[in-house]
Amino acid sequence: MLKMALVKGCSALVIVSLLMASSLAAETRFPEQTIVATRGTASVTMLDVDAALYGLTPRQRANFMNSPKRIEELIDRLLINQQLANEARAAKLDQSAQYREAVKQQADKILSEQMAMKLRTDLPIGDVEMLAKERYDVNPNAYTIPGRADVRHILIDTKSRSDAEAKSLAESVRARALAGEDFIALVQENSDDGSKRSNDGEIPDGEADSLDPDFRAAVKKLKTNGEISPLVKTQFGYHIIMLVQRYPAQPQSFDEVKERIVTELANRLRDERVKEHIDQLKSMEIKATPDVVASLRTRYLPEGGSAEPSIPEEK
Repeated sequence: MLKMALVKGCSALVIVSLLMASSLAAETRFPEQTIVATRGTASVTMLDVDAALYGLTPRQRANFMNSPKRIEELIDRLLINQQLANEARAAKLDQSAQYREAVKQQADKILSEQMAMKLRTDLPIGDVEMLAKERYDVNPNAYTIPGRADVRHILIDTKSRSDAEAKSLAESVRARALAGEDFIALVQENSDDGSKRSNDGEIPDGEADSLDPDFRAAVKKLKTNGEISPLVKTQFGYHIIMLVQRYPAQPQSFDEVKERIVTELANRLRDERVKEHIDQLKSMEIKATPDVVASLRTRYLPEGGSAEPSIPEEK
């Protein structure tokens, strides 16, 4: 591990900066050639770190590096890569024309990604705030915060008892609840829901799509706080549900949602502009030599060998 290597090397400054986020490390911007860490024949500089983050946006870089663990892992990876690369150069693996072209293609890939990022930033997208207002005006209800119903429930499962036994017990517990016994006490005494110890049987949104449809349907019928449902049968057993609090839907003004709509629209428009530019590039005529293209199918076959069955193409 990098941490162990740094400890062995007595590099206290690096350990402090990584694990304790000292104010010096947070405030100082060291020159590009400043050495961050060394191991074997490998040496990582600030420029190496900058280059490793080259393909990220400023926000992504800031978020990624706001973690001592990720910093440690990044430095360790850079040291390993550089050490192996040094060994590869010693073995003259960097002398072939294929290697040089592969390096060029990697550079092209990085530059193409940077160009796409630049296009997203530079291409005009018009008055997004006006478009956002138009979108809101068409359907303001789409931005309403949905209402919800917080409930508590008691589960009498059918795994440890017969259906008839479960139903009989559930009816008995429900009668006690209707008679005014403390519902939370009944939850702790009778419910087979394993989470009851931490939540007293509470479900913050009893109408959530992730819940059993029969459970949701029963919750929708509860209107008054404290109201107790009839027995509700689901795949888990029998439920007694009590409405804790029903919260109505909350309409939101344009000012409350403007930033979210503007961000969504701007991202979509930028993506569309980049796609349009790439589509224009794709529409340019390809000039290829048929015989040369066809020869690629056999170019990489071993001497005297044959190809393995084709990999099925994605549909």
